[in-house]
Amino acid sequence: MSDEVSPLKKLLLILFVGVFLAILGFRLYQELSGDEVAAGGGNFGSGRPFGGEAPSMLVDMAVVQSHRFETTLEVLGELEPQAEVAVMSRVSGRLQQVLVDRGEAVEEGQLLAVVDDVDLQQQIHRADAAIAIARAGVSREQATSRNLLIQVERYRDLHREALISTQEMEELESRVSVAQAQLELARAQVLQAEASLRELRVQQEQTRIYSPLEGFVGTRYLDPGALVSPSVSILSVLHVSRLKTVVPVAEREIQQIRVGLPAEITVDAYPDQIYKGTLTRITPFLNPETRSVDVEIEIANPHHTLKPGMFARVQIDARIPREALSIPRSALLTRGIQKGVYLLNEDMTTVFQSIQIGQIKGDVVEVVEGLKEGDEIVSAGAQSLNEGDLVRLP
Repeated sequence: MSDEVSPLKKLLLILFVGVFLAILGFRLYQELSGDEVAAGGGNFGSGRPFGGEAPSMLVDMAVVQSHRFETTLEVLGELEPQAEVAVMSRVSGRLQQVLVDRGEAVEEGQLLAVVDDVDLQQQIHRADAAIAIARAGVSREQATSRNLLIQVERYRDLHREALISTQEMEELESRVSVAQAQLELARAQVLQAEASLRELRVQQEQTRIYSPLEGFVGTRYLDPGALVSPSVSILSVLHVSRLKTVVPVAEREIQQIRVGLPAEITVDAYPDQIYKGTLTRITPFLNPETRSVDVEIEIANPHHTLKPGMFARVQIDARIPREALSIPRSALLTRGIQKGVYLLNEDMTTVFQSIQIGQIKGDVVEVVEGLKEGDEIVSAGAQSLNEGDLVRLP
């Protein structure tokens, strides 16, 4: 009988020791967790250690106060190239070559495309032949004129000796005048033929199409073999070293803007980068549908990081000083689309206060609504808190 009870006693003893060690470990964990939270460590779950009082976090406070801001107008726009040129042929014909493709960088004066000039070459050959014929006509008329002048001199001697009549003398002089007129006509025909040749050579040069500016090929519309004319675009060239955006400014804000004001531009592709711009144009009339004026902003883009078509957020610095309430940026909290700060209850627990903000300049945030001057808010440490957390001050 004692042999059967002995294993049971051993099992009970093992269970008892196991439970004791578990309780001892649990109490040790409680003590260690409480010490870590009290020392400023992380919280577990709701931030309260098992069986202990609510821990408090060390935070700093700030006071809502007045700050001097400058008026900034925030508008949305789309980036456009400073210049966009449609490249066309000035002569009609069949496109022989297109030497660039979409997105390629081009220099001003670079050859972009060539139109077939076989027909023009034949016309140039004919014009060369016409010039040769006209010059031969000049030589003929010059010889005729010289012969007639020699005859006139001889006939004058005969006329003085009364060997020929006055009528015969006059007829010869008339023939000289006609010959000189024919000579002038032949010379004019030479000039006309030479002008035709120059015109054809100009047309031949126009079959070679050059870039009108430095930039990038925007769109390529045609391929070799297509028929072109002066009304058909072959490709487009964009100048993107400077960009522009045209944005609307409401009627009530027109008095705050003027040409020359600086602007800051941000784009989604580079959210941490701020680009500088300048207000260059203001339209002299309002859009009757939107009751706004169009304002053009120019932006330097020397490294071509900005691309035409990008969505741009523009802040126009109107530089009109004004006083407004402000808080430190470290105190600003975001819950979805809602902005706010933490205030403190009498028991030193946090309570969320929603606010409406305006400008953000560096580490200062403008408060439009939700706080009043002198209010105390949690600043340093606010991002680590939840509503209802217990805090303490230095």
